[in-house]
Amino acid sequence: MSFAKFFKDALLPVAVWTCGVLLSCFVLTVAGAPVSIVVVAVGVSFIFGMLGIVIEYARRRCFLRQLERAAEELESPAWVQEMVQCPTYAEGELEYEVLRRVGKAACDEVAEGRRQTDDYRDYIESWVHEAKLPLAAAHLILENLDGSEDDLSRVDDLGRELARVERYIDQALYYARSEVVERDYLIRRWDLKTLVTGAIKANARELIAAHVAPVCENLDFEVFTDEKWLEFILGQLIQNSIKYAREDGAKITFSGALLDEGLASERIELIVADNGCGVSAADLPRVFEKGFTGDNGRTTKRATGIGLYLVARLCSKMGIDVTAASEPGEGFVVTFAFQRTSSNISSNVRGRRPPKQNVPPQTGRHAIFLSDNSLK
Repeated sequence: MSFAKFFKDALLPVAVWTCGVLLSCFVLTVAGAPVSIVVVAVGVSFIFGMLGIVIEYARRRCFLRQLERAAEELESPAWVQEMVQCPTYAEGELEYEVLRRVGKAACDEVAEGRRQTDDYRDYIESWVHEAKLPLAAAHLILENLDGSEDDLSRVDDLGRELARVERYIDQALYYARSEVVERDYLIRRWDLKTLVTGAIKANARELIAAHVAPVCENLDFEVFTDEKWLEFILGQLIQNSIKYAREDGAKITFSGALLDEGLASERIELIVADNGCGVSAADLPRVFEKGFTGDNGRTTKRATGIGLYLVARLCSKMGIDVTAASEPGEGFVVTFAFQRTSSNISSNVRGRRPPKQNVPPQTGRHAIFLSDNSLK
């Protein structure tokens, strides 16, 4: 900033100072002071006034010039504070602190955007790989159709493969929407048995093919949730149970319970348990982490590490506490805790972020909890 611009900006205080000098001259003249005294007083006031303006300009010049250069050269304002030095006057220090905080906030937003972009790109790459498998199987089935009696079973196999593609597409859509769930869900009172039955019907073909028997127990409750999102969440658990089911006697059980009735902590729990291979104690604390497949995933080569991540993320968005427990070789258990009132859900949903995992002491069956208090 040039001195002319600075002086123009200081016209108001200069005008006030000038009025004060003129008033002083008037008082001196009325008091009978000699003209020479009045002239000397005016001259001294003018010299010291201009000297004060020049000193103030000198103090601000370095900081203001750095700001001008940063505005001209920088493409992103987030780095302004890196190109200027903290000034020595109070107003400049405040301005510098504001610039620093704005720059930090901008950098944090850029970093978060890049993280989300990288995560989404990684997921899409993984999803494309998974979606190609059932498509390849479907093409192979079509090539083997020859009009024989076996064609009926082959067509059924084709239907299962196409259903797998549809699930992967749904998973990709839910993943894309998981950052802004609040724009696409509606919390209402729903019958728990209806929701569970809908999820079972949506995955009936795969359950029958894998010989996994669904069992429903004590589901006569009403919960506040979103129908579409909860059925997707239950579908992810059903698919996991199918993927890691035992060869004989495989089953997945859905059971409900009302806990702490009459208390502030009153809630309805939905327990989803299978009798598959289970999860080791070492892998259990990370089952809700994105991309984590564990020993089971490395053994079967079919896991993506996305299903349970979406389960935890969507539950945190909807104010549902989710708990996982397992014992290797005995099965895997996931428990959902629903608030009894919609007002509690609304207050819990506000400001939620991705879940943080806390692992309690391991006694008996190993467990991992994702609760309201553990959400950042």
